[in-house]
Amino acid sequence: MSSLRPRLFLRSLLLQAGFCDERRQGLGFAWAIDPALQAAYAGDAAGLRAARLRHLAPFNAQPYAAALPLGVAAALEARAAGGDAAAAARGGALKSSLGAALSGAADAFFWGSLRPLAAASALLGGIVAYRLDSPRPFVCGAVVGLALFNAPALWTRWAGLGLGLREGEGAALSACALPAQKWIRAARVAALAAVVAAAAAALALPRELLGMPRAIAALAFAAGACLGKWTGGPLRLVAAAGVAGAAAAAWGWAP
Repeated sequence: MSSLRPRLFLRSLLLQAGFCDERRQGLGFAWAIDPALQAAYAGDAAGLRAARLRHLAPFNAQPYAAALPLGVAAALEARAAGGDAAAAARGGALKSSLGAALSGAADAFFWGSLRPLAAASALLGGIVAYRLDSPRPFVCGAVVGLALFNAPALWTRWAGLGLGLREGEGAALSACALPAQKWIRAARVAALAAVVAAAAAALALPRELLGMPRAIAALAFAAGACLGKWTGGPLRLVAAAGVAGAAAAAWGWAP
C-alpha cells in the first residue's frame, strides 16, 4: 500500500476535474482510486470491473478532506480482493459517511479560517516587501499567501491518505480524535491578527500609492474582512465596492 500512496495522492489533486451534478466528485474519486483497484484485483478482470463501477457512485466531500475516505476505501478494497466479501460494502458506506462528516470541519478550517489568514498575510507580506524596497512586492505577497494556504492543504491530503491506507476502518476513530476545533479557533485568531496588522501597515503607506485617503482604504479592507461571511463572499464585496465607487464618481465625489 505504501508504494501506492504517491500515485493516489497525485491523482487526488484532480478529484474535482470531473465534477458534475449527477455524480458530484464520483468520477474523480473513481479515477483517483484506480491504481489501488488495479493492484488489488490484479488477474481478476471481473472483480476489477465491479470495483470500478462501485466507485463511480456519487461522492461529495470537501476536497482536502477527501483523501482520508480515499485511503480507507483503497484499504478495504484490498481486503475485499483478499476474500473479505463484506469489506467492499463497508468501504462504500464509510467513504460516503466520512466524506460528509469531515466536510464541516474542513470547510470551517480551510475556507472559513485559513483562507482569510492567507489573504491577509499575502497583503501584509506585499506591504512589508514594498517597505523593504523589493522589486517585486506583489510577487512576494502572493508567495506568502499561497504557501500559507497550500502547505496545510497538501499536508492534510498526504497525511489523511496515509492514515486511511494504514488503518482502514480504524482511521475514522483516529480522525475523530484530532483537535480540529482548536485548530479552527487558532487559525481564526491568527487571521484576525493578520487583518489588524495588514490594516495598520496599509495606513502607513504613502497616500499617493493608495490613490485614496489611507483611513478609507484601511476601513474598506477591515469591513471586507469582517463582512465577507454575511455578504456572500469577496466577489460580492468587490462588485458592491465598484458600484459604490461608480455612483460616487457620477455624483462628483473625488478623494
